[in-house]
Amino acid sequence: MLEKDRPDSASTDHAAMVAYWSMVTAILGGVTTMRAAGENYLPKFEAESDKSYQERKKHAKFTNVFRDILENLAQKPFSKTVAVSDAAPDAIREFAEDVDGEGNNLHTFAGETFFNGIAYAVDWILVDYTHAPEGAGTVAEEREAGVRPYWCHYPAESVLAAHSAKIGGREEFVHVRLKEAETVREGFKEVKKDRVRILDREALDGGGYGPATWAVWEKQQGTSAQEDEWALIDEGQISIGVIPLVPFMTGRRKGKTWVFQPPMRDAAELQIEHYQQENGLKNAKNLTAFPMLAGNGVDPEVGEDGQPVPLIVGPSTVLYTGSSAEGSPGSWQFVEPSATSLRFLAEDIKDTAKELRELGRQPLTAQSGNLTVVTTAFAAQKGNSAIQAWALNLKGALECALGFTAMWLRIEATDISVTINTDFDIGLGDDDTFDKVLELYRDGSVSREHVIHEAKRRGIIDKDYDPEADLEAIIQEIEDRNRDP
Repeated sequence: MLEKDRPDSASTDHAAMVAYWSMVTAILGGVTTMRAAGENYLPKFEAESDKSYQERKKHAKFTNVFRDILENLAQKPFSKTVAVSDAAPDAIREFAEDVDGEGNNLHTFAGETFFNGIAYAVDWILVDYTHAPEGAGTVAEEREAGVRPYWCHYPAESVLAAHSAKIGGREEFVHVRLKEAETVREGFKEVKKDRVRILDREALDGGGYGPATWAVWEKQQGTSAQEDEWALIDEGQISIGVIPLVPFMTGRRKGKTWVFQPPMRDAAELQIEHYQQENGLKNAKNLTAFPMLAGNGVDPEVGEDGQPVPLIVGPSTVLYTGSSAEGSPGSWQFVEPSATSLRFLAEDIKDTAKELRELGRQPLTAQSGNLTVVTTAFAAQKGNSAIQAWALNLKGALECALGFTAMWLRIEATDISVTINTDFDIGLGDDDTFDKVLELYRDGSVSREHVIHEAKRRGIIDKDYDPEADLEAIIQEIEDRNRDP
């Protein structure tokens, strides 16, 4: 089978993004995956032996500032529960309590989607439906049989191809290839199955597209030991007629392609630089920070192999010297390099970490250029930071997924809206901006009410805090103290 004929062949869009996605996956995996990536992110020195490099890589240090930034950004909209409006149909509100069939509600699922979308520039939701048993024709019969819609996460790297077209004035997907991997038990063994799910709508004469279909291909052992083969193991119709795949985007989309400009690319690349700097410093310490013993005018003891015998240095060890051939006495002394260069490297690492955090703060203050048509109107009212725009894009993606869910449930997709918080603190948790709010209050520039509002917004005090009741309690405490003798 030629590469272009394989179900797992990647599109040009995927190929354009995969290097960035792989870098982010390595960073988020922590020190283990960064070490495993080897020379991709920790270059080998010129003339460095393989043994020396492997030893250096084995002890590589990695401080994951990038993940810390992502965690802080991704939790911003979730101080309040993401929920479906009360006006939504009962079936949708019930579905929102368990959207993936694994017990995760809409709020939890949205949190994972938001994190992945920020990290990878895009995250995907497939609204699928469990197979109905024979004879289960009505909605009631399907519900009794446990048949229901459910949402699946597809990380950016797993979407091998996504092709869309304008149908009825709207952009819809017409061909998608999704990489899947499943581990199945065979006896006492676990076997990994590589599969590709293909969602397709056949192009019709006249420019239209037929109803959506699905097919699952599996990689199997071929007749030749050197080549695997792909076999079609299952296929069928998608009864709602469309491909129910929803992208959540934070990256700026390039034209009609599914290539993105990742908003966190600069931060990810700087994290790699920080990793290399940390290991440069660690290696420099190993090479220079320990004193070396020098013997001047001392002939080394030679072993049977003609090589100098290793010298034991440490407590309870005495070193003796005789005289050199010229008769002058020999001497031992320690040579200890200056630590000036090490201090410079350490300061450089601190500066890089600071710059990395500043890059991570940009989405909190900069407007995004990737607002959808649906969310543009809301953005002007809700704020002008990129993270707020992303939250609104998430709202749009969730509502679109709920619309597909309503199609599976065969109900009207009316009054289905999602509430998501966009009024949140724009700090990363490592600044002193609330102290400045308190200074404004002490100067009389803002009111006590505003200070309380800011404290609520930043999660410093409980969102249910009642300022009027607390003010009465404060006054009562003052009166009680004044009455005490």
